[in-house]
Amino acid sequence: MIHDHPDGSTFEVLGDRLARLRRARGFSKTDLADRLGVTVTSICYWEQGRSRPRLARLHELAALLGTTPTELLSRDSAPGGDHLSDLVTRMRAEIAHAAGTTPAKVRITIEM
Repeated sequence: MIHDHPDGSTFEVLGDRLARLRRARGFSKTDLADRLGVTVTSICYWEQGRSRPRLARLHELAALLGTTPTELLSRDSAPGGDHLSDLVTRMRAEIAHAAGTTPAKVRITIEM
């Protein structure tokens, strides 16, 4: 869900961002829970905003979702924004769809 900020901008809350990135990477809640060693209930609670992952778990979660803990926690971006991680996530999903595979199997490398 996208929320309006008092300054007129929009932001995406952590739970919504987690759910969006999880789906973009092709993970079910069960897949993600198994990879992190947590319960599906924990994933559900995080995505619903009922709780938040602990800091150590946040680093693992960010790595699995192809982003950083800072990006996961930031309130200044909405889907479709110009953040590189959002663009890479969207492109990974599109490439996976075109190749008939899951986004989790697509690797994108950027050299700068």
